[in-house]
Amino acid sequence: MRRGVKTALRLLGAGLIAGGAMAAPVHAAPGDDPYAGTKKLVKTIQCPVRDPWPGPDLRTWVDVWNNIDHPSDGLPAPAIALIASTHRMQITMTPITEYTMWVQVHWRNVDNGRRGVVKVRSRAPQNTWQAVLHPGKGRVKFEIHQSVEVMFIVPGVNPQVSVCRGSAQSV
Repeated sequence: MRRGVKTALRLLGAGLIAGGAMAAPVHAAPGDDPYAGTKKLVKTIQCPVRDPWPGPDLRTWVDVWNNIDHPSDGLPAPAIALIASTHRMQITMTPITEYTMWVQVHWRNVDNGRRGVVKVRSRAPQNTWQAVLHPGKGRVKFEIHQSVEVMFIVPGVNPQVSVCRGSAQSV
């Protein structure tokens, strides 16, 4: 009986590991539009970060959108939206054990000289967040600083930090 239980648990664990490893990331495709309007996918950039829980790195994908008629933050256009997602959920005792994300996006409009910082805080069972930049029209360069931490009764346990860069045209 004990041997059968051990074998079943090993198979279950192997299935969970293999299933997580084989899940392909799903990104937005050109033409996909999660909001109504003329919003346009510019590109998808990778912004991986180490997993604060035991396991492989979190492969975080950031979709960069422009030409947004009605930005989600309610401010007027023009705007660039950065929408990050990781398609591997942490299987834990949600909501006691989740991720907390602290994100800062430093941006600079090369054409008009405007600069800014957008700060975002999020909590979820996967690394996901959204930031909206309002740089005015022109070529915008941005740098994403993300800190992903464990939420185990209290937030801020074992922070893991990564930095990635990108650019987009704000129209």
